[in-house]
Amino acid sequence: MTPSSQALHLKALGARILNEANDLKRTPEALAAELGIESSLVHRVIEGRADLTSALDLLHAMTNKYPISLADIWLDEDDTVDGVKIMSAAETAGSSRVFERRDSHGGKSPYYDYRDTAMSRLAPFKPEWIEELRVVSNDDPDNPDVAYNNGHFLHQTTFFIGPVNFYWDLQGKRHCAEMNTGDSNYITPFVPHSFTSRDPNNLGLIIAITYAGQVGRARRELSAADVDALNAEAGDLRGVNPFLHRLDRHLNAESLSPEELRARLVDAGHNEQSFTEILAGRKEPTYLEIALVADALAVRPQDLVAANMTRGEEVVVKRRDIDLGRNFPDNNNPAYRLVELARTKHQPKLKGFDVTVNGEEGSPFQHSLHEYVYNYGDDEVHLHWHGGHSKTLAPGDSAYIRPMIEHGFARKAKSEAGKLVMIRVPGQLTDDVFDEFAAFEISGRDRVARETRRWF
Repeated sequence: MTPSSQALHLKALGARILNEANDLKRTPEALAAELGIESSLVHRVIEGRADLTSALDLLHAMTNKYPISLADIWLDEDDTVDGVKIMSAAETAGSSRVFERRDSHGGKSPYYDYRDTAMSRLAPFKPEWIEELRVVSNDDPDNPDVAYNNGHFLHQTTFFIGPVNFYWDLQGKRHCAEMNTGDSNYITPFVPHSFTSRDPNNLGLIIAITYAGQVGRARRELSAADVDALNAEAGDLRGVNPFLHRLDRHLNAESLSPEELRARLVDAGHNEQSFTEILAGRKEPTYLEIALVADALAVRPQDLVAANMTRGEEVVVKRRDIDLGRNFPDNNNPAYRLVELARTKHQPKLKGFDVTVNGEEGSPFQHSLHEYVYNYGDDEVHLHWHGGHSKTLAPGDSAYIRPMIEHGFARKAKSEAGKLVMIRVPGQLTDDVFDEFAAFEISGRDRVARETRRWF
């Protein structure tokens, strides 16, 4: 923790405490009186002029006194340098840990070499460098030398380097795909899977990026809910009509029966027979009919729309050789060649690319997603970002880039084009968050991230 980063952290904590005090309708003086803390200390904490211990003492006093959660008001210190954090290949190698799995002889032998790559406490993902130590001679998904895991809570997208077999198990049926450099996949949470190498002289490697998604950020509330009630409320996207599950949740929230909704629609002059069929699940609604239902419930049409998941969409495999890629920013300025990695409509903000860095200038990227990059090529690549920062990513180096940070990559003069795997995933800055923020009174938007005044 540098002095400058500590000062920024304390100011951010102070602003967050003021924001929570406003929500509780307490002035700093009221907080001090009710918590038994000197008013001058409360003011110093809010202004970011107290030390971290004093700020923590005030936070704990507030959570002990008021019905608020420490998780909702604590802010982690930014561990990046103006939005970027880099991990060197040497640091990655230093994190190596080898895990054994059962083999066909009934014993245990090395299976994976796990190594950390660039991570940040601000990021939602946990990217790992994983070497496949188990070598197989076929693509049999039931090979006794293949050790499937139990699946995990995190979404996973994987980039393959070298000859790697990818295995997965869906509803008891096992599958295997022979993957090579540039291939990629997406794996839905809790799908058992595994990876092995095919060449003992050229062990395969994967870059596995796992992240928790929106469900992960709701774990506190999920942990207090009944599993059966959750299943009933969510339904199954593999079902025939996910629209009805969405509609049921809105009806429950509105304490409105389907019959009362139908009456509202009929009273508004809409076709009774059509909506009787829709609400009974015997007819798929058109977008216009969804819009009419949404209007009757004072919600947006998109609040009632959910995409079906077909069997097999739990796992997506993308081959590198079927996609020639595209130039970015455009064909007149081909600073990068982008080949899209595995995509799924059920995680629309998951964006992966196999990036060829052609330019020496480094045209900028800027977006609202968390970004991870790993240099899997043989040449150095320069990373530059706002504030005049610049670092060299040697082969095996990796970097994390915070949302909305302008950044770019450039190859060294007279060197070969750089090769990066780039993965972008959403954090808490979702479309719903941006839509809600966009509706705020413009003059007060600067107070969202850093509260600066009392509510009166």
